[in-house]
Amino acid sequence: MQRELLSVEEVAEYLNVSTVTVYRWCKEGRLPRIRIGKLWRVRREALEDFLQHREHPTTLLGEWLRPVLDVLPTHVAVVDKMGTIVAVNEAWKAFAKANGGDLRKVGEGTNYLEVCDSATGEQSEGAATFAEGLRSVLSSGRKEFTLEYPCHSPDEQRWFVGRVRPFPVNGKQLAMVAHESVTDRKLLEERLEHQGGRPPETLDGT
Repeated sequence: MQRELLSVEEVAEYLNVSTVTVYRWCKEGRLPRIRIGKLWRVRREALEDFLQHREHPTTLLGEWLRPVLDVLPTHVAVVDKMGTIVAVNEAWKAFAKANGGDLRKVGEGTNYLEVCDSATGEQSEGAATFAEGLRSVLSSGRKEFTLEYPCHSPDEQRWFVGRVRPFPVNGKQLAMVAHESVTDRKLLEERLEHQGGRPPETLDGT
């Protein structure tokens, strides 16, 4: 019987989703689980039944969206109305891999809002603000949310602009999340400020 019980981590690895997503499915009752002590366990039989009856509209949607998103140079993800990532582009995946990220935690099937809500450390305040902005687009009809934020690595200083816009597809309420590097501009601004200068005038004199 014990061998027929899987941990949340084992289920997440088998389904190639984050543990946060599996916990959410268990909490919502979509994936039956039992409690042993303080831990949740999923019967193998329940997991197989879940896979057989689970609908896959977001999976199919993701397969349709990926080729469209891959032509974009910025890091792009599309999330559903609950904040679950249904598709990411190659730029998103490449950035995650280059920075030691686990695609099971930042890729398709992960709930973007839950990732932001669980962020800790120096980036937690910005993550909370971004989650609030994403929710405002998904739930209150806001047309756009934009946030500029630092995302420094041990080797370099980096800044990004994150944008969220509604992205309705086939009647589904989705949102597009895009992150674009603005590091060159920020470094130029800092250099000019340090030198006591100002940005060069544009052709129209502004």
